[in-house]
Amino acid sequence: MVPTEPKVWAFVHVTHEDLGSFEHVLRAHGIRPRTFLTGTCDIERLDPAEPDLVIIMGGPMGVYEANTYPHLHHEIRFAEARMALGKPILGICLGSQIMAKALGARVYKGATKEVGWNPVSVNEDGMQTPLRHLDQSQCVCAHWHGDTFDLPKGAKLLASSAMYPHQAFSYGKNALALQFHPEVTEVKLERWYARLVCDIHEAGHTVESMREMAHRHGDRLKNQNRCFFTDWLDEVAPGLLVKHQHALVDAG
Repeated sequence: MVPTEPKVWAFVHVTHEDLGSFEHVLRAHGIRPRTFLTGTCDIERLDPAEPDLVIIMGGPMGVYEANTYPHLHHEIRFAEARMALGKPILGICLGSQIMAKALGARVYKGATKEVGWNPVSVNEDGMQTPLRHLDQSQCVCAHWHGDTFDLPKGAKLLASSAMYPHQAFSYGKNALALQFHPEVTEVKLERWYARLVCDIHEAGHTVESMREMAHRHGDRLKNQNRCFFTDWLDEVAPGLLVKHQHALVDAG
């Protein structure tokens, strides 16, 4: 009997901001995530209760530009329904802003763009969660955003950076939103440089300095993100990784 593969859905807004090292973890356990390029699919037709896990990735648009990018309206409603169900959902950068908006919080342009590699300070509440693996004592994280959000009502702040106080929050037991990018890798960032060079210069960096920072911090972040993501999945979807991997071995 062929084992049932867990359903992992990824909402991707631009092709270069994909699952990154999250996908490495999933595929190492025989799980093939299904990717939806949000501007080209009917998100309103998707059932928020169907997948075992939803990950909403980043993108260059802002939540407040939903009238220009109508798919954002559908994503916000999807995230709202998903969180109301209490089912696992992870938001990265734009994904975190979509989750904040879905919970009724204000999302808006920040004072400056945070682009580059900066430490994230995980607070006392966050250190009791898998986010402890991404604390500044463990690694330096990648950032690429110019927007921010107010902390949603009922959410718990878990992490901050020197430039932006709202870097991570949880809502209930199974919803986690991260403003920063733990999933990036040194190799995949090359696609970002080619498309977002204006952001790099606006933040006072060069492509060469960004490469040097990625080379210095990338491997450590990749290792720590694996620890974070694996531990988080074990909490919100117990057995999802291990059970499927064992089923594949048994079936073989």
